[in-house]
Amino acid sequence: MSTLVDRQHFGTTTSAAAQGIVPRYPAIGIAAAIIATFAAVNLIPEHPEPEGALFWPALVLSLGLLVAPVFAALRQPKALLRAEHLLVLAPIYWLLLDLLQGAYSMAGISQTEIESAFISIGIFVCCIWLGSISRPWRVPAFIRNSVAKDLPSSVYFYLAIASFLLGMSKFAAATDFNVFEMFRYLGSGRWEAPWARGQLGGWDAFLDHLQYFGYLTAVLTVVVARRMGWRNWRTLVSALMSVVMAMFLAQSGSRRVIGVVVGMALVFWILGRDSGVKLKHALMATVTLVALLIAMQIMLQYRNAGLTVALSEPAIEDDGLPPGEYVHVDDNFYRLCQVIQLIPSTHPYVYHGYLLYAVVRPIPRVLWPNKPVDAGFDLTRAMGEQEVSYSCSVIGELYMSLGLLGVALGGWLYGRLAALANGVLTQSTGLGVVVIYSIGVMALFSGTRSLVELVLVSYVIVAWVMLSRLFGAYRSTA
Repeated sequence: MSTLVDRQHFGTTTSAAAQGIVPRYPAIGIAAAIIATFAAVNLIPEHPEPEGALFWPALVLSLGLLVAPVFAALRQPKALLRAEHLLVLAPIYWLLLDLLQGAYSMAGISQTEIESAFISIGIFVCCIWLGSISRPWRVPAFIRNSVAKDLPSSVYFYLAIASFLLGMSKFAAATDFNVFEMFRYLGSGRWEAPWARGQLGGWDAFLDHLQYFGYLTAVLTVVVARRMGWRNWRTLVSALMSVVMAMFLAQSGSRRVIGVVVGMALVFWILGRDSGVKLKHALMATVTLVALLIAMQIMLQYRNAGLTVALSEPAIEDDGLPPGEYVHVDDNFYRLCQVIQLIPSTHPYVYHGYLLYAVVRPIPRVLWPNKPVDAGFDLTRAMGEQEVSYSCSVIGELYMSLGLLGVALGGWLYGRLAALANGVLTQSTGLGVVVIYSIGVMALFSGTRSLVELVLVSYVIVAWVMLSRLFGAYRSTA
């Protein structure tokens, strides 16, 4: 679909955010992905096992995925934050970044399985482009209504307070609302705090849903700053709440949660600007991303020992990862190859099993005791491992569902969801629309790691709708 058609679709009455993400080039993106995939497959060495052996194939495929988003960003920098652009860039982070750094060897993986993994990435990205070019699905009414009217500046501050208090309730309830004890556990290891629980939770699973309100605190801080200025006391209070909320979320050791929280705030900060993105804004965004990567690296190294140990014994290492050697993501590409190795040769496709497992994941087990514990295939158990969890990216999950056809269908679905996210920006000119969009695109980006992540992060949208409708109704009756 051409840029002209996009402009006609967004119209002349949409927000600056919607107009800013207009440029896109799906035909170029598909062609570049196909060519790059073909080249990457042909660059796979005869002996791909050693660390760094897949650098050139990973580099070529990464450059191919970058072509269309970068081309659009050269015309309009905000276009880089278009939903499908972030989606097609996500495999670079979740699957290819470790290969570019030579982070691990491909021991036990054949050349054929590596070829299939690169082809799966290429198919997934091409189908994202195909799914994104059609007219977006209609935005659900409950989302449209939550942003139908822009809220006063003071209400956004109250929303930030409410999101903070509800998000902190998970941690406060676990310590009987003893604030001193709650902060004492802040420096402990990820499994030592009283709010930590195993895979199969009980009634305490309801408390986990409260943390999705806390995800909103950072992005609402940026909203308050946008309305009242960065030096306003309400902005400073909101910023303090955001830092405290982030510290408690980080205690769990879940790096992707911190990435999502900071990412939502960063996307809003860029798209919420009435003016264009200048060089200083690009530099600030880059510095923020670098700081985020460093913070997530520190979380990985110390999450089992805790922040207290990190401060007292800075030389400690965790998970066998030497500090500063590389930016570790996950061994998703290696696990994707293992999935391809095992399915369907030794294990049948799970078909709809993973979709069902992901969709019902937020339902507490006390309400459904026989809720599925996996998708019908668990890579960790298949590899004979225990007490660890392997991630193979959503591409691996789609492959275990229905092979390359499953990857294609899943890529198309993600493309349709990207189009839906873009369509949200056409519904109103208020800041609430940009908040919803920021949550949506980060749900999609994190959802490239796993379909479960897409489902869970989408609950933040529900949290926003509940808060905005509650405060909007209160304002109407006041």
